[in-house]
Amino acid sequence: MKKLMYLLALTAIVAIFATGCSNAEESKSDSGSEKTETTDVKKELINTQMDFTADFSPNYAPIADYQAALADEASTEDVIKTSAEAAKKAADEGAAKLADYKLESNLPDEEKEAFTASLESFKVYFEEVSKAIDASQNEPNFDAAQKQFDTFQSDLEGIYKDADLQVPNMATALS
Repeated sequence: MKKLMYLLALTAIVAIFATGCSNAEESKSDSGSEKTETTDVKKELINTQMDFTADFSPNYAPIADYQAALADEASTEDVIKTSAEAAKKAADEGAAKLADYKLESNLPDEEKEAFTASLESFKVYFEEVSKAIDASQNEPNFDAAQKQFDTFQSDLEGIYKDADLQVPNMATALS
């Protein structure tokens, strides 16, 4: 009788132990797949940013160069005029490119939609730069354009913060 009780108790202990180990392994694998999914989103977001900046750096850099030429007191009229023409052309091309731009990315739908939505303010930024240069090559007012760029930057901040990534300065990334 005692042997039967010991055997029954031992079986119960083994059953409880086996069940506990099985649950622990399941929760480890659940958190592992969650961690992998988060890592995949981070990697894809960085890849998307790299592709995006490669696509639009040729349009943004001439504008930044033009602004630098305007700020440099040593810039001649010819330098300003040439850089203004290059910036205007780049802005017009950037806005046109964004009008038809399809984000090629493997981001999850929510992040992809948010990134795509932010592109509208970037497109308006290019349009406002073009208008400012049309109004005055020597003293353009970029306030409206800067406001749109700031909106673009803040729209992207949410995506990066949700992915636990440092928010990039898009002006630097695009230059």
